[in-house]
Parts: sequence; structure tokens; C-alpha cells
Amino acid sequence: MATKVKTLDNMTKHLSKAEIDVRETAEVETLPTRARVTLTAPAYLRKDALAIKYWRLTCRRLKVDGLALLDDLDTEVLATYCSALSRRDRLNILCNKLLTMATDDSKLPADQLKATDELDSLVGKIGSLERTLLTYADKLGLTPSSRAALSRRRSAFDAADAQADDLFGD
Repeated sequence: MATKVKTLDNMTKHLSKAEIDVRETAEVETLPTRARVTLTAPAYLRKDALAIKYWRLTCRRLKVDGLALLDDLDTEVLATYCSALSRRDRLNILCNKLLTMATDDSKLPADQLKATDELDSLVGKIGSLERTLLTYADKLGLTPSSRAALSRRRSAFDAADAQADDLFGD
């Protein structure tokens, strides 16, 4: 396993002036200098009020919990997740309407049968969408198991880094 790269501030080895200058230049180009990340919803998401509601709710939860999981590079994935949540809610509303039609005794049996067929198809689509939502939530670190896995990986990585420091005298 490769050792964790250290920033110049954490380097303990003796470096020449040229090495320090090269390293500082590389760090400035690659490391973010912002103190706080602000996630901005993409334009296509702003047209969907329900998706924006989910966007704001997710961002608010992340700020309250103090989680440092998402970066501005994750906006597209988070937008897709919020859009899928919005779609799921709309499909559930449609599903409830079809269920009401299928169980309404005042309707003709042919209409009830048609509503039941549409309901069966819709339930399959909702199940598929919910599996997709769980996958996105897992990749974004929004599920308890994904956060536990992230913390395990971080602690194992930090322990391996500390052990390497002991071995190499850093």
C-alpha cells in the first residue's frame, strides 16, 4: 500500500530550497485554499421545486451534523440523487391514485383491471428507482453503513500511516 503523501507543512525531512519551491508550487496548484465549501445546485435542478427541497434539506443536514463528506465536485451526483428523490415522490403519488382507482367499486371492472396493470408496472419502476437511490446515497456517504465504512477506512489509513512513521522515523 502506498504511503500517504504529506503536505509541505508536515514534512520532517531536510529539503533543499529548490525542492521546497517545487513542492509549494505543486501544492498551490492542487490543494484547495477555500475554508468552507458551498454546494451550488445545477441549473437543471432549479427547475424542479421538489428536487431543490431535497437539495436544501440534504445540505442543511450535512452542515448541522458537521460532516465533511461532500465537495463541490460532488454537485452533479448530489443533484442526480435529489432529482431521483423527486421522481420517486411523484411516482408514489401516481401509485396512490392508481391504487384508489383499482379499489374503487364504483368503477367498471375493465377500468379497475387497467389501473391494476398500470399499478403493477409502476411498482416495479419504483422498486428499481429506490435501489438506485440507495446506491447513490451509499456513494455520497449519506447512509449509516457508508459513513461507518468511511470512518473505518480513515482510521485504518491513519493507523497505517502512523505505523509507517514509526518504521521510517518521520
